[in-house]
Amino acid sequence: MEVKIGAVGDGSVLELVALFQWLRSERQLAGRVHAEYRPAGPEELSSGVLDVVGIAVGSGGVAVALAQSLTAWLKSRRPAVEFTITLPDGTTHRLNVADGAAAQLSAAAPIIEEMLRQTRNGQGGVGGAGE
Repeated sequence: MEVKIGAVGDGSVLELVALFQWLRSERQLAGRVHAEYRPAGPEELSSGVLDVVGIAVGSGGVAVALAQSLTAWLKSRRPAVEFTITLPDGTTHRLNVADGAAAQLSAAAPIIEEMLRQTRNGQGGVGGAGE
C-alpha cells in the first residue's frame, strides 16, 4: 500500500522537495520513500519535475512513523502551501498549510488518522508494499 503526497501552488515543487528530503532522512522510513516525476512543461528548464512523494506503508509501524514525521515536518513549515495526500484506497485529501502550527496539525490530524486506520485494516492497493 502506498500514500502519495503532492503539493499545489506557488513554491509547491520546492516544498515537495523539502518534504521528500525530510522523509528520506527518517530512519523508520528508509527505503520506503520515492519520488515520482512528471515531464517538464514548455516554460520549465528541466527534463522532469517532482510531482509526488510516494511512501510505501505496508505495516502499521511504518504508518505511525510516517504520521509522526509528517506532523513534525508540518510544525516546521512557514509558507502557505496546499498539499494533496492520496491514501491507499485512492481517496485524496487537500491540506492547506497556513502559518500557525496548531492550525496545521488540526487540519492534518483527521487525514493522518484515516491513513493509520486504512493501514491497520489492510485497505488499499494503490502502489505496492514492496516499493
